[in-house]
Amino acid sequence: MNPTGNWPAPYAPSTGRVYAYNELRTHLSAEQLWPVLIDAAAWPRWYRNASNVSIDGGGQQLAGTSTFTWTTFGLRVASTVREFAPYSRLAWEGAAPGSSGYHRWDLQPTADGGTLIVTEEVQTGFIARLLGPMVKRSIEKQHQHWLEALIRTAEAGHA
Repeated sequence: MNPTGNWPAPYAPSTGRVYAYNELRTHLSAEQLWPVLIDAAAWPRWYRNASNVSIDGGGQQLAGTSTFTWTTFGLRVASTVREFAPYSRLAWEGAAPGSSGYHRWDLQPTADGGTLIVTEEVQTGFIARLLGPMVKRSIEKQHQHWLEALIRTAEAGHA
């Protein structure tokens, strides 16, 4: 588990209180996965840990300058897209009472035409300091569900 890319301060995985890493390989291409991933308004239909997603200015999909609010892990989170490289990388910074974090998705092509999907998150703040190991386990469990659901949804044709 090697953190991908450069991370903005204060979210470096080596210094963050909580660092969660998940990966999953799929036969699907990044071009098949990307439209599902950026369709944030649809996340609640296929990822049970997302609800009430609202992209500022309306719309369904995240873009390079999107800000959005959503409920995840029982918290209302205000998020701002910080990295947006189509078919490759999506990352946002988010804040909720007692917590802030940086969540990154990397779609890495594999030799067989599929994709290695990596999702990482660094959490800081009071909740991460107080409940670090429990927060890490919870994030990793939910992100594994998110990876699996992303693949299932893309396979189904992103209904």
